[in-house]
Amino acid sequence: MDQVHLHLLDLIIFAVYMVATMALGFWVARKGKNTAQGYFLGNKTIPWFVIGASMVAADISSEQFISNVGGAYKHGIVLAAGDWNAWIIYSLLILIFLPYYVRTGVTTMPEFLERRYNPACRYIFAIASIIGFVAAINAGALYSGGIMLDSFFGDNLAKFMPHTTLFGNPISPVVVYIIFFAVTTGVYTIYGGLKSAAWTDLMQMVILLIAGFLVPILALRRAGDLTSFIQQNPEHFQVFKPITHKPFPATGLFTGFLSVGIWYSCTSQHMVQRILAAKNEWHARVGVVCAGFLHIIMPFFFIVPGIIAFKMFPNLPHPDQAYLVLVKELLPTGLKGLLLAGMAAALMGHVATVLNSASTIITIDLYKRLFNRDVTDAQQVRFGRWSGTLVLIASIWIAIGYTRTTTPLFEKIQTVFFYIAPPFAVVFTLGILWKRATATAAVITIILGFVFTWVLTQFALLGDYNTYNHRALCAWFFCMLTMTITSLVTTPPPEEQIKGIIWNKSFLTLPPEEQQQYRGLKDWRIWWLLFVAIVLSIYGFFLWHRFCHPW
Repeated sequence: MDQVHLHLLDLIIFAVYMVATMALGFWVARKGKNTAQGYFLGNKTIPWFVIGASMVAADISSEQFISNVGGAYKHGIVLAAGDWNAWIIYSLLILIFLPYYVRTGVTTMPEFLERRYNPACRYIFAIASIIGFVAAINAGALYSGGIMLDSFFGDNLAKFMPHTTLFGNPISPVVVYIIFFAVTTGVYTIYGGLKSAAWTDLMQMVILLIAGFLVPILALRRAGDLTSFIQQNPEHFQVFKPITHKPFPATGLFTGFLSVGIWYSCTSQHMVQRILAAKNEWHARVGVVCAGFLHIIMPFFFIVPGIIAFKMFPNLPHPDQAYLVLVKELLPTGLKGLLLAGMAAALMGHVATVLNSASTIITIDLYKRLFNRDVTDAQQVRFGRWSGTLVLIASIWIAIGYTRTTTPLFEKIQTVFFYIAPPFAVVFTLGILWKRATATAAVITIILGFVFTWVLTQFALLGDYNTYNHRALCAWFFCMLTMTITSLVTTPPPEEQIKGIIWNKSFLTLPPEEQQQYRGLKDWRIWWLLFVAIVLSIYGFFLWHRFCHPW
């Protein structure tokens, strides 16, 4: 496909956005950045609306504008379940994990594993998290951002640097765009820490919401009546697919929360760190609910355009071209620049979140614990900035490596995710729900979980059901069985070690002082129940059409 042509107004809008983002990042960091709590947890001053926006920003990258729209072009509305299933994961987070995290004041997720089990679990999870952050999340986001800018600017950059090389090899425009995004995002994130990342996430979510509405609204106007299209393509409007469907069987799609869902949203530092920085537990819970409401509308930005593109351009050479075709055909001058800013906002929020979380884990869980337990606040901040810089360099290096491979980005990222997720989802869940879970069982489960997933992947043991969703589900069951049996045959943990960690019914409500403060319409349970009811109503609509009134 030809590149999307930008005019001067588009470039000005994009440039203004980039400058405004960096300016906001530096401005909000002007106070409190020199203490460890200020740098890594924003001095615990983050309000609910920033938490909600930042959690969603951490979950969205520019890659989704391409891959999710392309996926919807090929498979239809089923991809929306990835967002709507947030009601399950966020409910588990609010009701089980979040109260413990907030009330005990943990700084990192590996720290929880040491409190519950032993230092070995802490270090294994810390290293696995850093690998996942760098190799999958950050590198993938930077790579997709480079591809995105290349789609807008094409090879025009080569006119200004025709003979530039890196280690004797010519530098492609995509590599330059990768470095551009890494530097512009890294500068304010490394300088200001969590506070800069979280507040710029809020601005980026506003830009993303405004820009994200452009394409689906204009596409729906151009597409006209969809009745006959729906009747001719009913499979594109089914959320509940058969068990043999690849890659989105209902049996895998609605069980993913057990492994990847719990690991990614309830135990991964880059998602939970915003909750740890909340003003109080009410802000933390309402922030998660806010993120849930945003996830309800996310399919309108990424899934609807893919379906409309299939109606308007049914014969595209590759589904991943769908979004850029719509942009080229539908958006006038000025709005393309706004959309480019929105796509950049998604990427920058994603990268900033992961970068800050990776530096937090490296500093708190590795450097402070293993090398310098008496480190001062100033030394922690200094080391956090240096480690953030190294993480950024490693992410750039891996992202550049992605430009030399042909494997789809989605597959690269999922490969890392589905190795990491199942054992840690089980270890965290049983660690907070079952007092009999032991440290020995946790270590064995993590190691054997990795081996089991490798065997499933290498030998395709699931046959016709060999989708990544089903592999994750099988690995989760294996890890749950391993953890349970090993815990029962090993020495139980002492009572003093698990005191205050195991879940109890007090986790269902706010602390007494906050219950008095947040009553009536401020009661978080009202908004959580509304969020759940809306999603279940959406599911009910598609179930009705699937089984009672086929399209």
